[in-house]
Amino acid sequence: MKEVPIALGIAGLLLFALGLVLGFAIPAFRNSRMALSAHLTAVQTGTALIATALFWQYCSVPEAWDAPIAITLGVSSYILVAGIALAGASGASSALPIAGKGFHASALLERLVGVLVGASSVPMFAAIVALCWFALDNS
Repeated sequence: MKEVPIALGIAGLLLFALGLVLGFAIPAFRNSRMALSAHLTAVQTGTALIATALFWQYCSVPEAWDAPIAITLGVSSYILVAGIALAGASGASSALPIAGKGFHASALLERLVGVLVGASSVPMFAAIVALCWFALDNS
């Protein structure tokens, strides 16, 4: 039980640090708006992972669900940031049309970004719903 929140907190701290690095690198990206989105996503999801780690002890998560929920949250957060950062570097815009307005990339890169963003968002949402379920079940 104690290992899960510690691992989640470390993953959040590293993602937060990655977000700071992305912030410094914004001018180097092809699409600076998308790079800003990647920066903010990394900083915010890193902070959310840290907060989740701190709150974990109050969520009666069964031991069998501990690692799957934590791994899903951590991995999907990194995949989401990677997808948005790739969109910023390549100019891919179809998955995130507001930040990508006026930019285009090859069909392969557009599809890859779409898969990364989509494939990370759905499991992240499912893990958050499960965590909320266990938290509310505890109260």
